[in-house]
Amino acid sequence: MSSPAPLPTPERIVEQDGHVHTGWFECPFVHANLAEADPFGGNTRGALGRMFAGATGRSLRALRLKEWHYTSVVTERILFACAVVDVGYVGNAFAYVVDRASGRKYEYGTLTPGAAGILIASNSIDGTTSIRFPGFGAIALHNDSVRGERRIECDLDGRSTSRPRLRASIAIRDDGRVPAPIVTVEESEPRCWLYTHKCYGLEAEGSVEVGDLGDAFPLGGGLAGLDYNRGYRPRETYWNWAAAAGRASCGARVGFNLTTSSRPGAEAASGAQDSGDCALWLGADRVKLARVRFEYDRASLMSEWRIVDDEGLVDLRFAPAGERAEDVNFGLVISRFHQPYGVFRGTLRDRTGRSFTLDDVYGVVEQHFARW
Repeated sequence: MSSPAPLPTPERIVEQDGHVHTGWFECPFVHANLAEADPFGGNTRGALGRMFAGATGRSLRALRLKEWHYTSVVTERILFACAVVDVGYVGNAFAYVVDRASGRKYEYGTLTPGAAGILIASNSIDGTTSIRFPGFGAIALHNDSVRGERRIECDLDGRSTSRPRLRASIAIRDDGRVPAPIVTVEESEPRCWLYTHKCYGLEAEGSVEVGDLGDAFPLGGGLAGLDYNRGYRPRETYWNWAAAAGRASCGARVGFNLTTSSRPGAEAASGAQDSGDCALWLGADRVKLARVRFEYDRASLMSEWRIVDDEGLVDLRFAPAGERAEDVNFGLVISRFHQPYGVFRGTLRDRTGRSFTLDDVYGVVEQHFARW
């Protein structure tokens, strides 16, 4: 089975007439302007129509828009990950470091009403995503497409949570070509458009320090992953996700982003609808996938997980070493989040027959239910 070729990328996601481009695209959008899409239907008239078209409508769209920028880096010694999230009425940011040898985890997080102190870059290739919040500290994710580089600057004092100071300064090489990203715009339900830009296996260099744990690594000593999301999601969403970057047993660079999503009530059903951003990165090549399956015990998330696809390109087993978890319940707004981290083993293949064996690739899996 061959995968369809990506579409040429228009300059903007949403045209002036309101048309939203959907599909799998060659490269990221310069104007990731989903805030200009109309999630309300555009069929209201009179005073109500004027409200949705004017400043009130823009405010309502901003409350419905969900966006985040997540980055992870794995070295032989640590897993570092951080994210800045804006879901309209609240913001969230986190960072954590895992000592791979001991499994010890340092974790930092905050919720900010109205997403105060949070800025999400206007697209996934340039500009800065950041948070600066009292009692938490600062995270900045800088993107520079001209230089082909991304930077992470993180300084979290930890005093409010009795944790040691976390400092990270990391440069990530990303020329947009090797490895090439997976870029999609999907409409999961009518007027629920989602833009994603993801890539795993980017070379990184830098340093991370927390407590008595420190790691300074040269270019290629760290392998990074990028996950940029912006869109209007269904009121209730359930998904599984797995992602990692590392080295196959042959020494080749490998990475993957594997996702499934479903409507509530179908959470335990096999063959749930798959997200269009499933992909493998094998050496210098990107492989677009159509469908994967997550097989695991939902009552025992720290047991082994298995991830496979119907083409025989993915056969992975995941052994959790620890977990990040959140359970936020504000009634109308719920987020039940579990993200075990640990080791992937198994086989990845491309459609030419090449096979890559994974013996010790460190990454994450996720189970998430959200009511937005």
